[in-house]
Amino acid sequence: MNEKQQKSVKSVVEGLQRLQELTVSEGNYAYRGQENADWRVESGAFRRLKETNSSEEDPSEEDFISYHEKELLEPARMDGHGVREGRPLYDLELLAKLQHHGAATCLIDFTRNFLVAMWFACESYKKEEKDGKIFILKTNDEKNFLSLEEKDLEKKVRPILKFQTRDETISSKETTIFSILKPSWWHWSPHGLNQRILKQDSLFIFGQPKIENLPLEEIVISKEEKDKIRKELERLGITERTLFKDLPGFAKSHGYNKSLPSGYGDAKYYLRKGNEALQRNDFESARADYNEAIKRNSEYAAAYFNRGGAKSNLGDLNGAIADYDRVIELKPDYVVGAYFNRGSVKFGLGNYRSAIADYNEAIELNSEYAEAYNARGMVKFLSGDNYGAIADYNEAIELNSEYMEAYNNRGAAKPHSGDNKGAMVDCDRAIELKSDYAEAYDNRGRVKLLLGDNYGAIADYNRAIELKPSFAVAYNDRGIVRSGLDDHRGAIADYNQAIKFKPDFAEAYSNRGSAKSDLDEHSEAIADFNQAIKLKPDNANAYYQRGLSYNSLGDKEKARQDFLKVRKLAVRCGNDLLLGLIDEALSKLDNENNNSS
Repeated sequence: MNEKQQKSVKSVVEGLQRLQELTVSEGNYAYRGQENADWRVESGAFRRLKETNSSEEDPSEEDFISYHEKELLEPARMDGHGVREGRPLYDLELLAKLQHHGAATCLIDFTRNFLVAMWFACESYKKEEKDGKIFILKTNDEKNFLSLEEKDLEKKVRPILKFQTRDETISSKETTIFSILKPSWWHWSPHGLNQRILKQDSLFIFGQPKIENLPLEEIVISKEEKDKIRKELERLGITERTLFKDLPGFAKSHGYNKSLPSGYGDAKYYLRKGNEALQRNDFESARADYNEAIKRNSEYAAAYFNRGGAKSNLGDLNGAIADYDRVIELKPDYVVGAYFNRGSVKFGLGNYRSAIADYNEAIELNSEYAEAYNARGMVKFLSGDNYGAIADYNEAIELNSEYMEAYNNRGAAKPHSGDNKGAMVDCDRAIELKSDYAEAYDNRGRVKLLLGDNYGAIADYNRAIELKPSFAVAYNDRGIVRSGLDDHRGAIADYNQAIKFKPDFAEAYSNRGSAKSDLDEHSEAIADFNQAIKLKPDNANAYYQRGLSYNSLGDKEKARQDFLKVRKLAVRCGNDLLLGLIDEALSKLDNENNNSS
């Protein structure tokens, strides 16, 4: 904590001034006031488990989740507390109800209103003189936080606390843009549950057993000035009565004759509304709000930056690039993020060289930007610069020794340099860091296949699919192994699933066609090869396999045309191995024609 943060504030004005110093960047903030500055920010569940556990170790994730299932939810439902107005409460709704009445849950109370947090920080601690403290979190920090949506609320507490509520399947173009950030905390504003939550503008932070490694800013409240600050807050309308009053009182305060809040309708107002929509994944509304903010302030860099994110999610990648261009032109404090995001969008458009240039700029401005090294490594890998990719993953891991995505990506790259054992070590490390990391199991399955462990590979693909049932790539990879073991029917079943979850998966169509061809179902195989070529016109493998099927059906001319197409593609990309293979196939075809004549 720096010297500025250690100095306690002695008035509401000083508190607001300190708040302005600590929240210079635009964003959505949440605040928590605690009457004792010595307390850490911990959930009641963590404290209860910690005090009950006789060992020095913190409760494990499994202990934390099981406590909520077995000690809170099940008994509460058995005692009839799990219903409201005839409707069964979802797990989180019941936990919020229990917390409201004093139970120790995973939910940590915050508020959107700084003055409300200050009011709670000014409470007296058991009639002793103790400094209070206000904690500040930036909830639209997508690296750490995810906004709870209504569809998430319907899930049980276990998948919610393990962040397994949403389909993680993403297209290849979205991979770089959206797979970098892995939030581990939820924020939830359940204003419909009870009046206290509504009046205090409350929200809950929850997800992990305890808060650590989060960028928490702090403001200390002088113990000698608590009463004075409370009186100042009363003059501003923050009192126990206003914080806990009923719904009619709230409605009256928002009547036709009441003034709207200061700043209503200005650029910052629309930026805040856009940020809230972005947190709800309502990207259309977010874009509309950012448009309004920019209308009111054409040099509002924060609005351009966030609108770029909304446009990316709506598929308007060129529009997103234009917004990031504008941010870079205005050169705000977060220009590094603009270069990074613009590089990711360009990657999604297949503009690899320009994407690398943007990542270079981001790294030059911030040499410790681990995510930029990882993202640049992904682009280099897909560009064929395998050694350059591994070097970038090395840098990312050097900066963050627990960067599981970088370990996983390096594990995918090392086999292309012949380092299968090193790849296995990296995949193991990624799984060690995240035991339910489906992509790492899929990667490790590929490495095991390269090492000749077919059944070990299948076991890893099984685990990846168990963790993510819609994981199209894992189905496709398992199908490849099954085809290699002559289980062509099983392989076709896997390819069917891959295509079901990813209808534009050209490789899965091509692989299914190959499996059908091995079963002498050449007409059906050709239909799959046709679809693979439609989805990926330069699909050399699909042309080659289709040529073989045409040849098996006796259509030598169509087989020749497909082989010639493959040869042209092999020459263009300089693939000597493929060129030799196709020349051999053409020579064999010519010999067959000569013999038949």
